[in-house]
Amino acid sequence: MNWQDAIGGMLEQYAGGSAAPSQEEAHDHYDQIHSAVPTDLLSSLIGPALSSLGTSQVLGQILNSATAMNSDQRGGLVGTLLQGLGGSVGAAALPALLSQLGVSQGVLNNPQSATPEEVAAIAAHAHENDPSVFERAMQFYGEHPTLVKALGTVAVAAIARHLSQQNA
Repeated sequence: MNWQDAIGGMLEQYAGGSAAPSQEEAHDHYDQIHSAVPTDLLSSLIGPALSSLGTSQVLGQILNSATAMNSDQRGGLVGTLLQGLGGSVGAAALPALLSQLGVSQGVLNNPQSATPEEVAAIAAHAHENDPSVFERAMQFYGEHPTLVKALGTVAVAAIARHLSQQNA
């Protein structure tokens, strides 16, 4: 049985736009998704799924998950975001960008020091200004199912909708 057969019925609920699941249902559904879908495919869909959300939703969802992250996880995500943004705006412009976002300059040399609010601010900026950087950075969540659930019901629903489109 392939992943489409295993979870196709559940994904159809999301594709059909039925009522939003409860938080508990969304967490259970994501556990099913994570168990059935190959990690590389799931990782590649998380960024586009989250990109489909508005920037204010992304800010809130990333803040939820960054609060649940340990400092190494926050550092890994921030490092990926900063590397991508440095490639698009130039590394020399990163201090000014961080200042504009209200993020401590110390994050440049020590991404693990980023607060959940700083992680969310950097991710929301990338979402709005450089979607390709945002989408690549969101692949981080493919390896962290607990953190995907911390993103919240809206994010899990967006991921399930994107998977249902792959299943079509």
